[in-house]
Amino acid sequence: EPLTYYHVGGPLGDIFEKVALKPVRRVGIVGLGTGAISCYGRPDESWTFYEIDPLVAEIARSPLFSYLRDCAPNIDVVIGDARLQLAAAADGEFDLIVVDAFSSDAVPAHLLTREALALYFRKLRPEGVLAFHISNRYMDLAPVVAALARDANLAGALGERTPDNDDLSRLRDASRWIALAKDASSLADLMKIDVWQPLSATRETRLWTDDYTDVLSVIKW
Repeated sequence: EPLTYYHVGGPLGDIFEKVALKPVRRVGIVGLGTGAISCYGRPDESWTFYEIDPLVAEIARSPLFSYLRDCAPNIDVVIGDARLQLAAAADGEFDLIVVDAFSSDAVPAHLLTREALALYFRKLRPEGVLAFHISNRYMDLAPVVAALARDANLAGALGERTPDNDDLSRLRDASRWIALAKDASSLADLMKIDVWQPLSATRETRLWTDDYTDVLSVIKW
């Protein structure tokens, strides 16, 4: 059972329940961690994790964690920078891409640029969905993603759910997720859930590109 940010009662659970509704999906994940997200997989599905740190992959497959060993999908772990490695995937390869690399105090800004977004959507099928995990104690990344979505003329939704005391006692934490799609119809079922709302910029933020990022502007001072 995935816990913390990834529990089934949180926004990530909503994403896997309501988007990319195919019997067998192809899923790409940027950021491996312990591999907890893999427990949303189904038998016969093909999932690819992109992880920059080989030690993380070693730990995820160690006896300390059982997600990659016990969960359902066929899993491939690709070591290296996600943008470089994802570029080698076939265009239209994935039904869903999850970018889960922003929860620490060192944000890989090159995964949040106009050029990165264009890469993700080249690798998605036309009706595919891109999900960003933006939980972060130090930075508010929602305006950055909102600016990217507006620039690319994408539909977007922001989901966040505050856990109650029972959730917290069961290691189910609060989290924030953004889902993007070329067509709003791909997010229609997600938007029927009360904790999801249309993505809108709470403040103006200059568009991040490979030539310009501004991490200081998103710090929660």
